[in-house]
Amino acid sequence: MSCFCRASVARLASVLPALDVPPEQAAATGAVHDDPQSRHGTEVAHAVSSWLASRGLPAAPWHPDPAWHQLQLPMPKLPVSAITTISGLAQLRAQVLAQYGHDLLIPAHANSVARIVATMNVRLTTELPRHLGGPTAINPSGWVKLATLNNAVDQIHEAMKQGLLTPQESQVQAMTTPGGIPISQWGNLLRPLRMLAPLIAACMQLDASVTDTVQLAAAVKVLARITLPPLAAPELMASLTAALAATASLQTSLGVAPLKVGLAEVKALVHAKQKALLHAMSNRMRTDLTHPGTTQAAEKSGGHHAPENATVKKLLAALPKLPVVPSSLATPDVVRIAAQAHALASLTWQVPERLPVIATGLSTCTLTAQMHAALGVQAVLPAPCRSGCDAAALLRAASAA
Repeated sequence: MSCFCRASVARLASVLPALDVPPEQAAATGAVHDDPQSRHGTEVAHAVSSWLASRGLPAAPWHPDPAWHQLQLPMPKLPVSAITTISGLAQLRAQVLAQYGHDLLIPAHANSVARIVATMNVRLTTELPRHLGGPTAINPSGWVKLATLNNAVDQIHEAMKQGLLTPQESQVQAMTTPGGIPISQWGNLLRPLRMLAPLIAACMQLDASVTDTVQLAAAVKVLARITLPPLAAPELMASLTAALAATASLQTSLGVAPLKVGLAEVKALVHAKQKALLHAMSNRMRTDLTHPGTTQAAEKSGGHHAPENATVKKLLAALPKLPVVPSSLATPDVVRIAAQAHALASLTWQVPERLPVIATGLSTCTLTAQMHAALGVQAVLPAPCRSGCDAAALLRAASAA
């Protein structure tokens, strides 16, 4: 009988003040981009990161088999909302199985997950405030902004290693004519594949065949009927998850414990990386990107003038004309399976657009996963702990209330 362990609440309470860094507190510690040079570096990093992300980069080169161009993949009949629901149910089953060892296709295991959610609700709404001596709420924006910037810097560094900002002519040729065929002519393969891929992944996660939908139908019906207690503190969970994800990401990238060294120290490390990146990009692209340039442009609303970063605009205009790279989507295995997925494509099920179990279950899994990644805490235990588990009494009290 699993439960959200009360021991994890004490650990969470101990780091909560460090996780709570609203904008005004970040400004007071100098952990915001409070000078023109820092703001410029942030603009450059985010602009180039967005440019890369819109093209699926950085990524391994896509080397399609030219024979794929002749494939006639089936286009699913299900609407996107239905595919999203099926995919969400499959992801939920996979995450619960991986994290807690419970298979939601087994009724008794589904009851254990309901117990996890119920005990988590009480821990977060009753016990956590008790540890802190008052109401619980955090603003994770300080950590999230730093993690987002750091991730952008790391993404651009990887892209530079792959030569994507200043690619060789042969590299551009390979990306724009994969398999010797212009990328614009691969739409007949990629359009149905984008719709089929989530359904194929769902079959893999549910141990179902892609050629016979009986197993898939049975699994989806079982999962769709599961009910979990509603989340008692969804906003708190979302902010906790965001803060923990940010600090875990920073720790992995920087090699320091963010909650121990503090926001200002992490900010200094991230900005040092950002500064080094600007110099490296300047050298690679043979233009000075280290200083912002400004032009005056009238805002659409009212005729006021606002400065725009001319250096960023010039940089984006100078980046190569690269297409979206579908390396992670159109792998040989996925294409092979998709060619056999006519049964999946022919589905016409009436699938609910929103099932509360998906959001509740995935939110719970995400929070416990981030607690483990950022704090090393195993929040959910598979059996009562030796310190005297109070979960049974806690649930009885909650049901009697």
